[in-house]
Formats: sequence, structure tokens, C-alpha cells
Amino acid sequence: MTELQSLVLYTGAILAGALAGGALPLFGGVRRSDVLLSFSAGVMLGAAFFHMLPEAVEAGGAGALPFVVVGFLLLYLLERFVLVHVCAEPGPGVPAASGPDAPVLDPHVHGAPQHVHTHGDATGCGVHTIGLAAFIGMSLHTLVDGFALGAANVEAELGLLVFLAILAHKIPNAFSLSAILRAEGYSRRRALGMNAAFALMVPLGAGLYVLLREAVHVEAFTSIALAASAGTFLHLSLSDILPDLHRRGVGRWRLSLAVVAGLLVMWLLRFLRAAHGH
Repeated sequence: MTELQSLVLYTGAILAGALAGGALPLFGGVRRSDVLLSFSAGVMLGAAFFHMLPEAVEAGGAGALPFVVVGFLLLYLLERFVLVHVCAEPGPGVPAASGPDAPVLDPHVHGAPQHVHTHGDATGCGVHTIGLAAFIGMSLHTLVDGFALGAANVEAELGLLVFLAILAHKIPNAFSLSAILRAEGYSRRRALGMNAAFALMVPLGAGLYVLLREAVHVEAFTSIALAASAGTFLHLSLSDILPDLHRRGVGRWRLSLAVVAGLLVMWLLRFLRAAHGH
């Protein structure tokens, strides 16, 4: 399978997974899984530390490492100015729907659905949950994820691992986006359409990487892109997902074990890559 074929396959699978995850709170009584989010945080940490960073250093030397900070700061600044992050998403106790057209309400929300607004609650989050801001912020995250996938897919085994890390995160991410949009009073059709646009950011980001690589013609471009992408993974897991789950204060052992399990999976997959000569 060529690099382009595998990239199309991976982005298509992530697109399908995100659409399925986004449809669950719209058409069923399914709740977000904090265990899956914890596992995805561990997978992203493991992908960054055990695979992406070693590959970036091997290809571009220690000079690639400062770009980890660039990726980390990029995602930080995007979140800072679009006012959305994981703790603004509905928690595990939020019902998906109370009727065929009823919006999903957060138990900490005061007021009507079209003015969803969280105060300092049990999660310690004081961020305003605005549907459009959530859509823009999470779509930018997904665009960066697609770019990371494009950079990692230069090496077949690394591309597969980064694909799994992104897939594990995008399904609950899409679920949360749909829940936010429904809580704001968006119709099912509109919420589904916005979720599809959000999911399409993955192939768009991957395509952006391929175009930039062809246009820039810098020998170290892939190693720099990998290092920066690892920085975005570190920010997403360490600054978004894990702090939010820690604030919830429920199921601590279960969620902690899920993080460790994600790390362990990525660690064990190092040996699979080694067996293939990498």
C-alpha cells in the first residue's frame, strides 16, 4: 500500500468513526465514556514519547526538539482565543436526549438551551460553552491532528500508530461536540452537518501536510512536523483531557488504569516496530 493510499484509508476511517461518535447523542441514549477518553490520553502520550519524538530526532537530530514547544504553544493559543477546551464538554452524567427532539442539557447549566453557560462547578471549569466556539475550536484541533497524521504516515508503522491515537480521541470528541450543539438548541440535522464538517478537518489537515511538504522542499520538514505534532499531542493529553478527568474526582482508579493501559499499548507497539526494522 502506498503512502497516499494508506493516508486515504486512515482519514476515511477517522471520518467514519467521528461521524458515528457524533451521531450517538443525536439518535440514542448513549453517554460519553470517560474511560475511553482516559485511554485516548494515554495513547496520545505514548504516541508522542515512544514513537513521534524518537522518529523526529532520528530523522532530524536534536534540532527538531524545539518544535515540540512550537506545537504545544500553537494549540494553547488556539484554545486560548476560541474559548473552548475539554472541560467545557458535557460530562458523563449528561443524558443524550429526553425525547425525539429534546436538546441535551448539562446538569450545571442555568437557563434556556440557547444560552448554555457554565459557572464554576464540580469540575472547576468556568468556561462559557458556546456551540459555535466549540465547533471552531474542536475543528482546529482536528485540522492539527490531520496534519500530524500526514507527517507520521511518511513511515508506515508510525502512521498506523498515530492513526490509532487520533481515532481513539476523535470518537468521544465528536460525541461531545454533538452534545454541546444539541444543548444549544441546534437541530439534529444541523448538528450532524457541523459534526461532518468537524470530521472532514482530518483529511484536510493531512492534505495540507502533503501540499506543504511538496512546496517547502526542506529536508528536515518531516522531522520538524513530527516534533510539532508531538507537541500538540502532549498539550491535548496533559492540558485538556487529563486535568478535566482529574477534576471530576470519580472513578479515579478506573480512569488512571485506562491512562496506563493506553501508555502500555503504545510502549508494547515499540517492539512491533522494532521487529520490522525501525
